[in-house]
Parts: sequence; structure tokens; C-alpha cells
Amino acid sequence: MRHESSVTPCIPTISQPQARRALFVIGAIVLSATSASAMATVTDVGQYVAGKTANYTQTGTGTPTIASINPYEFQTEIDNGSSGTILASSTLTPPAGATGTVTYAINSDNTRVKDTQYFTSANALNSAFPDGNYTFTINTSTPNTYTSTLALSGITYPTDIPTISNTSWSGGNLVIDPTVNNTITWNASNDLHLNFGLDNTYVNLNTFNSGSGLPDSYTITANTLSPGQSYTGYLDLAIGTMDNSQISGVMGATYFQNSTYFTVITTPEPTAGFLLLMGVAAAGLMVRRRNLA
Repeated sequence: MRHESSVTPCIPTISQPQARRALFVIGAIVLSATSASAMATVTDVGQYVAGKTANYTQTGTGTPTIASINPYEFQTEIDNGSSGTILASSTLTPPAGATGTVTYAINSDNTRVKDTQYFTSANALNSAFPDGNYTFTINTSTPNTYTSTLALSGITYPTDIPTISNTSWSGGNLVIDPTVNNTITWNASNDLHLNFGLDNTYVNLNTFNSGSGLPDSYTITANTLSPGQSYTGYLDLAIGTMDNSQISGVMGATYFQNSTYFTVITTPEPTAGFLLLMGVAAAGLMVRRRNLA
């Protein structure tokens, strides 16, 4: 994923999810399918989710491999509603036999509470948080308390491992010329949800399957990215279940997700010295052509 000598090559490590939202983000396309009467009831709770993710890394044209750091994770979050905030005293109770516990903390942006835990293997994740029913007890500042039980079972991870299909890889990095449009492509999928983006940028595609599959590309317009920089990219595919009936009008979801991380580097701007050298070379070539004539 990196190329030019002015940028140090870097194989991505999966520490990035700590700064990201629960990856199964419920979008407006889903909410729009809910009747207005159902949506109008509870306003002090936003969406609430819990799910499992397998993290992969991609460093070339081959199939991504399971991450060597933080390969599996369990994440849950509860978002603030429009009329209140979620308290960290909210709880998530896993099914009987679970060895893991959830401790919610207020996120740095104060818009939600969340908990993310990482595991070295799928077995360790499943021991801590097995398939079954998960009960949310949501405390709000209004003050109100809501309870909802969602099933995290009956489904498993998507069969597709998200894979970037562009061929411009060098040194383990995807190389992009930021001065032109760049279309990033990946394997087509018929899963429920896709999220693509680059950290610390406005590059983001978050979409749900509307019945015709998920998109398989995204175009980064020219000059969106800075030259000579490094960005962490991610591509998520998820399947899951959603329920807005237990807390009236509020969408809850459980999910299984595959996430692939990769590094994008942008080619640097030509230096003034390089441009001067090219100008001198061009002038010399013109003189030589005159002499030959």
C-alpha cells in the first residue's frame, strides 16, 4: 500500500477500530422503511447494536489474511437520541455461559456509549460472547430506562472477505495519484451492509442492500487526498438482523462482520528541484535535436 521513497512503507495493524464506530451503522435507507408512527415514540435513545467482527489485512492483490493483531472483536454501542443522552450505567447482558462482560463508557464525542473488546481467536471471542440472546438495559438522562433483547445467533460471518481489486500495490500499500480521480474497486457482494472509507478523511460509503446488491466501487475525486500522505482504509461487509419494535421506533441490530484494513499512500508532489532538472533536460534535448538537424 505504499510506494514512493518519501513515504515509509507500513503494513497496517488492527488498532484502528478503537477510533471507529460500531461498524454496523444503521443508515437512513433502513430508517426510511419504518412507519412514521412507529418512529415518533421514543426520542431519547438512538440506535443500539452489538456484534462480532473478524478483522483482515490486505497488502497486495492476493486474498486478505486474518489480522495478526486484534483479529477478532466484540463491539456494542448505544447512541444518544434527540432528546437525551445515554448513561454509562446502561448494561448489556450476554446469554448464559458467557465469560465476557460489557462495561459501557461514554465515547469521546459524547454522542454514545460503547465497549469494544479484542480477542486472539474466534474460539476466545465465542467463549466470552457466545451466540444467543443479548439483553440491553438502556438508561437515559431524561431519566428513562428501556429494555430490549436481541438475538445474536442463527447467522454467521459473511462468506465474502472484503478484497480491494486494484492492482497498483507496492511495498504492501495501495498507491494513488491524488491529482486525478481514483476508482477503488472490490468484490461484489449480496450481503446486508457495506462500509468503505479512509480514516481522517471525508471518503466514506455507508450503504445497505436495497435488493440489488451492494456497490463494488467508490471514486475518490481528484485533490481529495493530500500528496505524499498515508491513510488507513477499511472495507466492511456485514450481515445481521434489525428490530425497531422492542423500543418503539428505535432500531436495534446484531451483526456478524468481516472487515479488511489496508494502507493507501499518495504519490508526492514533484519537488522544485526535480521540476528544474526536468526543464534543463528538456532544453538540452531540444539543443541536441537542432544540432542533429
